[in-house]
Formats: sequence, C-alpha cells, structure tokens
Amino acid sequence: MPLEKISDDVQKIKLGSKEFLLLKLNSDLNNIQERIETFAEEREWKGKFDDPRDYLLGIVEEVGEVRNIVKWETSIEVINRVIKDNFEHLENMIGDLLWFTFMLANRVGVNAKEAIEKVIENNTERFPVELTKGKSTNVYAGGIDLKYDKEKKIS
Repeated sequence: MPLEKISDDVQKIKLGSKEFLLLKLNSDLNNIQERIETFAEEREWKGKFDDPRDYLLGIVEEVGEVRNIVKWETSIEVINRVIKDNFEHLENMIGDLLWFTFMLANRVGVNAKEAIEKVIENNTERFPVELTKGKSTNVYAGGIDLKYDKEKKIS
C-alpha cells in the first residue's frame, strides 16, 4: 500500500477503489487545543458560555450539516463529485465540528492528543490487519471487531 505525500502533514492512501487522507498526529494537536482555550479565555466566555450540552449540540448540528451535503444520495460517484464541488463548505463544517469538539474537550479536561492516541491504540488491537484487511468491521454483517469477539484474537 504505497502512500502518496500530499504535504508534510498529509498523505494519501488507496485501499481498493477508495482513497483516504492520513493526517500526521503530532504536538500541533495540543497547540490547537491550547489556542482554542486561549481564544475563549480572551473573550471571557469561560464560565459563561461553555456549557458541555451546548458543545454537544454544536457537534450534532455540524454533523447534520455535513450529512446534508450528501443526504439521500446513493451513488458514490455523485457523492464524490458533490464533496469535490463543495469542498470549501465541507472544510468549514469540519473545522466547526473540530472547534466544538476541542471546546468540549477543554471544558471537561480531556487532552485531545492523548484521547486520539488511545483510540488509535485501541483500534489497532480491535482491528488487526491480519483479520480485517479488506473486510468490513460490521459484526452484524459478519465483520470482525475484537471488542466483541475475543475468540478470534490472533496470537
């Protein structure tokens, strides 16, 4: 699986007929989280407008907006075209989604970099390449997820 370098922080990988972008995870994530915290502090929003419920609702709202770009469409070709044609709008919504996620993380004391590193480690164990390469992980459709099926664990 060759990786194509897009930039210092982004690589593209092709798996079957699908392409994915891989983002480099480094200390910049902590820097972003700190910048968002500073932004809120400078405006004296902390303690006034930092309700976790509102951040969660903001996340749901942004996910809904992203979904609206492709809702009801089943053709992957059309979906890819619509995403390409609306890339700046999609980029903005993903930025908003990350904004609300980082604001929530700041509010409840979660270090985003540590949290995503734990998820990556957990997913590496749940979905070993030897068992999941090119396969669905939907256990209800016959896929493999070692979180639910410890008996298939490789040694």
